[in-house]
Amino acid sequence: MTTVPNEAPFAVVDMGSNGIRFGIVSALARHLPVSYEERAPISLFDAQGSDRVIPEETIAEVITTFRRYKMLCAQAGVAPENVKVIATEATRLAANGQDFMSRIHEATGWTVRLLSKEEEALISAAGIVGTFYRVNGLTMDLGGGSFELSYVHDKDGSINRSEAPVSLPFGAAALKRRLEECETDADRKALYDAIVASIRTSLEQIKVPASLAAENDGQDGYTIYMSGGGFRALGYLSMNAENSVSSDRQFTSYVLPIISGYCISGKELSRLAKKHKDTPVCKAVKALTGFRVSKRRASMLPAVCFLVSAMMQVIPIHRVFFSEGGVRQGLCYTLLSLEEQRKDPLLEGVKAHAARSSYALSSSEFEATLAILTTAIPAAYLDPKHPLQLHRLLPVAIHLANLTTHYPKETRAYVSFHMPLANGALANIPGVSHTERCALALLLTYRQGGQVPDRFFRTVQKMLGRHEVALCRYVGRLMELVFSISPLNPGCGMLESGISFSVEQRVLDDPLYPATHLTIRLCPTVSPLAEAPAIKAIMENLCDTKANAAATSNTLFSITIERSTVEKE
Repeated sequence: MTTVPNEAPFAVVDMGSNGIRFGIVSALARHLPVSYEERAPISLFDAQGSDRVIPEETIAEVITTFRRYKMLCAQAGVAPENVKVIATEATRLAANGQDFMSRIHEATGWTVRLLSKEEEALISAAGIVGTFYRVNGLTMDLGGGSFELSYVHDKDGSINRSEAPVSLPFGAAALKRRLEECETDADRKALYDAIVASIRTSLEQIKVPASLAAENDGQDGYTIYMSGGGFRALGYLSMNAENSVSSDRQFTSYVLPIISGYCISGKELSRLAKKHKDTPVCKAVKALTGFRVSKRRASMLPAVCFLVSAMMQVIPIHRVFFSEGGVRQGLCYTLLSLEEQRKDPLLEGVKAHAARSSYALSSSEFEATLAILTTAIPAAYLDPKHPLQLHRLLPVAIHLANLTTHYPKETRAYVSFHMPLANGALANIPGVSHTERCALALLLTYRQGGQVPDRFFRTVQKMLGRHEVALCRYVGRLMELVFSISPLNPGCGMLESGISFSVEQRVLDDPLYPATHLTIRLCPTVSPLAEAPAIKAIMENLCDTKANAAATSNTLFSITIERSTVEKE
């Protein structure tokens, strides 16, 4: 059992097969806020020869690295008992593994916890759960020495995981070495068939529940969550190949160069695997090195694609989400209470970010604003099953809506737009897909008027689609109105103004995007808060059907204003 730290900050050292990762977590909170992290490029797997011994010079490098980490922990105020050190496949395989761990303890006082294969698979799956919201599918972690397979099924907040996760000896570095040992095509085919057989057996062993299998049958394959350096390199390869507009492979024009939450289809994964699984290593290094893909990672990509190709012979894949979370994040997640684990990491991270600002909403302001906006949005759009996930993004957007109001008027929408993107304050926030980042960026942009002098604005819109853009524009402009009516007492002040919303919806071609008509009702007597010229101008822009249709190529939303004849009680 893992001992829970008495208090934050705490540190985790993940001594993996391909590198050593170190991180300091500043709070035991669902979003696992990291105050500092770094990676030491020490491959314990590559350092071992056929005798499976970790060389003396490598041990010395590790000890020097650990002494550095110990000094950083002291500077950050991490108590010695709040440092967790874990080791995985390369240390398990090493003939001198026990002596290696003893040397680390003698030099630092830190005890290394050597994970079993089963523990590593469990914790790596927990790392994926920790960095996403509502995980439903198969989880896969590809390290240097091993490949972990499990499943996670989140049913109404109750998380079920495989009780028998599998760890196979097909890590990126290990498989690269085995492929180099193949002398003939027959040898490669034999290895390929062995991997297929192992994965088929493993899929039976993890015992995917019938309910999860049925969900994935309905969408022509499983949703897969991939973590580990080998898989992440494959994600970056996809990002670079599809979006680069430059001959410089270190450059990508993709608007969200963040691996966590990046998604590709099963067809795209299959295309990548087929294209690169037989590429010679020397050619792969020259052709595939690029943004976030080092020469060493590029040399392993053919092996990664070889594994993926074999895997897809057994597992039908609908889509793949790439995850930053792995063993280190998984260990952190297991330290949280069950109550904390069930929270939304995106919402918790945004609340923590907003709380640092003097412009953050009070609890009453937030609740009033959320209640008002909910009356103006059809229930279909707030359904948890809706693909845009507005039921999550709306509370998040409200918490962030006031943070840039004090900026120069020319930059408010610009700064808001970038807040959830790669160069914004929320770039490291967990629990959000790239689609959701784009939707949040548009919500915040339209809340601040919607004018952004940035070429990426159109790119973000295209990543969503016209219905999604129209919905974000509608909700964002409503937020602009609500916050403008009473900017110093958001939500609560609007209730005092007497203004109210009523909404009607009718299904057209797509039940997920019903046509919506909003009526803005003014109180019987003129309210200065709601009917001053500045506010009337915002309302008129909201009601401009032609302008809205031109901006979004969509006529889903229409708005009218009328004056109530009955005073509200």
